[in-house]
Amino acid sequence: MITQKMKYALKAVMVLGDEAAGDAKALRIEDIAQRSGAPKRFLEHIMLEIKKAGFVASTRGRAGGYVLIKDPATISIPTLLRLIDGPISPLPCLSRVAYRKCDDCTDESSCRIKRAFSDAFYAYLLMFEGMTLGDMLKGEARGEMSATFVLDDVNVCKPL
Repeated sequence: MITQKMKYALKAVMVLGDEAAGDAKALRIEDIAQRSGAPKRFLEHIMLEIKKAGFVASTRGRAGGYVLIKDPATISIPTLLRLIDGPISPLPCLSRVAYRKCDDCTDESSCRIKRAFSDAFYAYLLMFEGMTLGDMLKGEARGEMSATFVLDDVNVCKPL
């Protein structure tokens, strides 16, 4: 489950993506907050994280504000999710970017908990990893991927 902070981040970058496709002017934090429905005070911290990651830039002054500086098609939603919420795996031993052995695990290779979660998690990743801000701005629903992906006889997600 994504956090409320991540929902606000997504809404904010979608507002900036929509603006980049239109007038392409810098938006003040107040404007982003109003358009996205995110609280201004909370959004300021989120925008700083997104700026440090290089997705947006900001300018000061009367015409200042935030602008999207990357092509929405190159902004990976899982990358943004990891930036805001941290690792996305259900177990630390399944994480590709923040791997660590589970504290209570004696033998990772025979761990039934890891085995049970790994197939479902990797199927989730296959569907999720290619998702970009560009997809979201176009309104493309990745949730309908069950029509294009199936689980094979060993429960691995494969394209139809």
